[in-house]
Amino acid sequence: MSGRSARQLRDALLLAASVVVLGGVLALRRSDAPASGASPAPPAASAPAEPSPLPRGGEIERAALVEHEAQHDAQAGCDFADHGFGVYERWHPLPLGRLLVPPARAIRADGGYDLLVHFHGAEPVRKQLAPRDLGLVIAGVDLGTRSSEYARALEGGGWDALLQAIDREVASAAGVAGARARRLALSSWSAGSGAIGRIIERGSSHVDALILLDSLYGAYMPGQTSLVPGQLAPYVALAGAAARGAPLFYLTHTETPTRGYASTSEVATFLLDEIGASPIAVTASGDGAPSGGADEAGDALRLTRMYDGGSLYVRGYAGAGPGGHCAQLRLLPAILAEHVLPAFGR
Repeated sequence: MSGRSARQLRDALLLAASVVVLGGVLALRRSDAPASGASPAPPAASAPAEPSPLPRGGEIERAALVEHEAQHDAQAGCDFADHGFGVYERWHPLPLGRLLVPPARAIRADGGYDLLVHFHGAEPVRKQLAPRDLGLVIAGVDLGTRSSEYARALEGGGWDALLQAIDREVASAAGVAGARARRLALSSWSAGSGAIGRIIERGSSHVDALILLDSLYGAYMPGQTSLVPGQLAPYVALAGAAARGAPLFYLTHTETPTRGYASTSEVATFLLDEIGASPIAVTASGDGAPSGGADEAGDALRLTRMYDGGSLYVRGYAGAGPGGHCAQLRLLPAILAEHVLPAFGR
């Protein structure tokens, strides 16, 4: 090969190498763009993320469920107007979560008080409940977007430690010695049911009211679309007891589809079947729904079916995406005012 040909070959190889290096740098910059401050492309509207599944029950369920991220408050339907703290001064920090303490008049002379502990969505709950002055001590616990994170936090003595911390904070804030929860309501939205599952599995405290807002999912048998037997036994027991007039159980669901595990709609049907109850279809918008929620969220809170029996209430809504999922939080104030507080004798 002549000297001229060798130089031409060398120059061609250098040019090709430069093109490869330049292309790699550009590709790297594109991959790093979101981390440098550019906004990532929004997800396709036709494929909303799915809420987190049922808290761990048994070995089969743990293997069958795939954890999905829950919807964040900023998504459609979770953007609640903020009217301040009402009669509550501020959030009080807890070792796990945070606490709203009402004025001392809401605490009995003997230190007894009514407590709501809500898992997942503390700020939307605060925005809705604080201005209403329901006379409740309200604990809000946010631990992430996966039900497993809530379940782990309540392992061992986590739940009892949380109740003790709430008692201490109420006693300190209200200036009442020996404060203790007289009545207890538990509520959860989406992934928060991971904590509820732990609490009721352990049976470590008496629960006077249970509210699950589009929050209870189930695992399928491998290769099937039928639920794993026994995984929801504690909830079936609570539903049966509530139907006979025992502690209140209020369960809501949307039509949001899930992949690989049972949706809240399927689980609601399963629970009713297990106790031999049948819901009724609702055709008129809003019939049977708690007042104060449907008008704000539109079709997402259009009631489609319902069951009332004893102290068991099941409500199905037409929402089928992130907006419908988030809108379930709007039901909490009316559920408390129309069902829980009367059950508390107030």
